[in-house]
Amino acid sequence: MIIPDGPQQGPGDLGLVLTGGGARAAYQVGVLRFLSRKFPDLSIPIITGVSAGAINAAHLAAHHGTFRQAGQELGQLWSHLTVDDVFRTDFRSLYRQVLRWSKQLVSGGSGGVIRVRGLVDTDPLRGFLTEALHAVKSEITGIRYNLETGRLKAVALSTSNYSTGQSVTWVQGRGIAHWERPNRRSRVTTMTIEHVMASAALPLMFPAVQIGAEWYGDGGIRLTAPLSPALHLGAARILAISTRHDRTFAEANVPSVAGYPPPAQIAGVLMNAVFLDLLDQDAHRLRRINGLLEGIPNREDRMGMRPIRLVTMRPSVDLGKLANQYEPELPKAFRFLTRGLGTKETDSPDFLSLVMFQPNYLQELIAVGEADAEEHFDDLSRLIAPGAPASRQVQGASVRDKA
Repeated sequence: MIIPDGPQQGPGDLGLVLTGGGARAAYQVGVLRFLSRKFPDLSIPIITGVSAGAINAAHLAAHHGTFRQAGQELGQLWSHLTVDDVFRTDFRSLYRQVLRWSKQLVSGGSGGVIRVRGLVDTDPLRGFLTEALHAVKSEITGIRYNLETGRLKAVALSTSNYSTGQSVTWVQGRGIAHWERPNRRSRVTTMTIEHVMASAALPLMFPAVQIGAEWYGDGGIRLTAPLSPALHLGAARILAISTRHDRTFAEANVPSVAGYPPPAQIAGVLMNAVFLDLLDQDAHRLRRINGLLEGIPNREDRMGMRPIRLVTMRPSVDLGKLANQYEPELPKAFRFLTRGLGTKETDSPDFLSLVMFQPNYLQELIAVGEADAEEHFDDLSRLIAPGAPASRQVQGASVRDKA
């Protein structure tokens, strides 16, 4: 959770950490779009992403224009994104996938049954990303260009290796040192659409993606330390954008369902635990280590380590509950399937919010992200532009900031 304390000019490299959350990653876009207006020429040399955050990370890392242009373009992409751009929602496709799952479950492992790889077909997402990221033969060439011109130091996308159970972070950058921890490792690579698809492949819902000889899925499954890739790559300041609302104790104690929880509720709790809770734990560890280091005034006694400045942004509203308002507008066949899982039986359908790729819902999340970023502009400004005068005092608690 800490980096070597060596000679350093200025505040050190800024790192951006974008977590998962499926469709809720539109909230990140709102925060970034607001910042792109306030800091149009901002340089973010270290960018990391996991799950749906990998899509936003890849876009920022590959964009040739200014930060303002990248933020505005990212906003346009998400504002017009639909479910049909992500996976097939026609009745025939969904029925075929459900039928294959059913045959698989009753086959008893016998041969002759077509193996299922996901509940939905995500070929539309591959085509969408190929066009949006201007990939050439699957390679995201903009990343290589930005590395060669010095605008970017490194980009990292995390995946889960279904073959070994390890968390694998794919890295493309300049002067990158390999790292390896228990069940976590890095691999230097040239980023392709497959790396983004793999990182964003929600388990069971989206099919796993083959990279080399092995199969990979959502990077949030085994990434126990979401901040670690940015730290390994040399970030001294980190902006982490979560997609999980920080509920009060009173809110947390209110049940979302009455009676036995439906599959959608259980899946939502599981997804939150796997993909979103880990950032909170990692940030807590970092702050505790920072506190210990700050209590050691003599740098020579810090064993070559220094505190890291961290700001975590999170939604001021529950994005799961917000999804309820837009559920009726989902494609009919897909809505029928999700309701069968019990999404209408819970007040906070977190599972549904992961796949709610509806333009009006996504636009609402972008608006929430922009409003939250504006509310906490001073905290963000002190991280992004240290030494700049603060414009006003900040109220609220959707941002966490501590050196």
